[in-house]
Amino acid sequence: VTAAGGAGAGGRGGGVEVEFHTGLAEPLDHATKLLRKALRQGGRVLVATPQLEALARHLWVFEAREFMAHARPGVAAAVWRRSALWLLPGFDTAVDAAPRLAVWVNLGAEPPGALEGCERLIELVASGPDEAEAGRQRWRHYKAQGHTPVVRFDGR
Repeated sequence: VTAAGGAGAGGRGGGVEVEFHTGLAEPLDHATKLLRKALRQGGRVLVATPQLEALARHLWVFEAREFMAHARPGVAAAVWRRSALWLLPGFDTAVDAAPRLAVWVNLGAEPPGALEGCERLIELVASGPDEAEAGRQRWRHYKAQGHTPVVRFDGR
């Protein structure tokens, strides 16, 4: 993860770099490490996860003396504008300023409906058979939309 949303041609197609991190035994741990790296590099990230509360707790306790500030639905608009890390329950959650966040991370089973404003999409896929199949379906979805997804991490 880079602050600028990544570099290179891998995963590009339709202007968006789509990458997969697959075979994850602990997707929340992997997401937290990824988000920490992005924030340390000055990145701004939107995360869609059906496990919003669990990920929010993870951001509090992952490292002993480190907290990753984040915003969630229901906070004041000023907090949204200042936050570098946004947690949403899904990509269908409307947040007006979301397009200004170039890096999106998906921990959910469904792909985002549209990728306006996204430069880099990172799909995190757990190691279970159902999660792996949902990941393959998302891969096919992106290919059908003209993207060239790549596997950047394989935890198997």
